[in-house]
Amino acid sequence: MRWVDEGGRHEGHLAAVLADGSEPGPAADGNTLWWVYNGADAPRAIGVRGACSCGWRGGPVHPIDFGDDMATEGYEERTGPYADWDFHVTQVEGVVPPDVDELLASLRQRIGELSASGQALTALRVAARVERTGRETGVEAVRSGRRQLVRWEAIGKAYGISRQAAQQRFARHVQD
Repeated sequence: MRWVDEGGRHEGHLAAVLADGSEPGPAADGNTLWWVYNGADAPRAIGVRGACSCGWRGGPVHPIDFGDDMATEGYEERTGPYADWDFHVTQVEGVVPPDVDELLASLRQRIGELSASGQALTALRVAARVERTGRETGVEAVRSGRRQLVRWEAIGKAYGISRQAAQQRFARHVQD
């Protein structure tokens, strides 16, 4: 089973863990799926950990139930490899609430409809208003973040810019 985050930037999976704590290399057929490491076709894994395409590996080793894939993956549990990976993605990417994603998608679609229907000036006015609102709410979010001791590195990451760029952009709006 593979898991993909909302942005498509992180693909999670289970990594088999051997008795010495290491992850085994690919089996003879090139397969790296955790259930291959059952002791018959490849070395026997003693557990699994959450892993991500970005290189992240979870710390905790979780038990394997070779007869129950869902139990091993912990997909519907609050703890387990999936929960570890999901927490990793939340820490790295942050979470945009689904209702906000839907509002933004709706807005993008509506502006496109206005443009396509010959109402380019209306679309431009809406886009300008969205941009202004974005700047204003961004400043408020940064102020709130700094009050909550969010580091400049995290603010920069949220904006896709460096720590220095985030400070240059927002420091005049924030009293540290």
